[in-house]
Amino acid sequence: MVENGLMTAGGSAPRLPARARRSARRFAEIVCPPEMTAHHRTDRVLGELELMLAALAPEARKALTITMVVLDQAARLSRRSRGRRFSQLDDQAAEAYIRSVLASRKVPAEFVRRLKSLVVMCYYELPPVQREIGYHPAPYIAAVTRRRLESYGPEIRAGEAAVTARDDSGVVREGTGP
Repeated sequence: MVENGLMTAGGSAPRLPARARRSARRFAEIVCPPEMTAHHRTDRVLGELELMLAALAPEARKALTITMVVLDQAARLSRRSRGRRFSQLDDQAAEAYIRSVLASRKVPAEFVRRLKSLVVMCYYELPPVQREIGYHPAPYIAAVTRRRLESYGPEIRAGEAAVTARDDSGVVREGTGP
């Protein structure tokens, strides 16, 4: 089944269509640090990307999915590509192609920049990568959560109660808060 540009299989995570996934795989190999391929993390990055895309508004998801397909096919027009798609280029040609796209001041370059930001963010979301770079967000998040609860606890609880208020029949009336 296809929902908003992503394929789903039962209750599993949504998947990019095959053409977009091939392009996204090659794109990730080019824009992420070399450790991604050295440690066989490409599939995990693509999984994170698919989850991230599923969380976006349908219009943004569709635009980024189309960007991946267009990026793949547009490489055929590049002299260095010799008619090959981006997903079929060797590392040197693929890097040169991405550099030229990103250096452009045209509208497609902005979509590719956004895609690059999203893919790189997905790479740095992987727990092994966070450990390798010494990024440990859990203690900071816990401290901020405690501080916010101490400062705004009553307001937070009142807002939560208003959102999940029940009517006289016991039915939860979501979204009826202040």
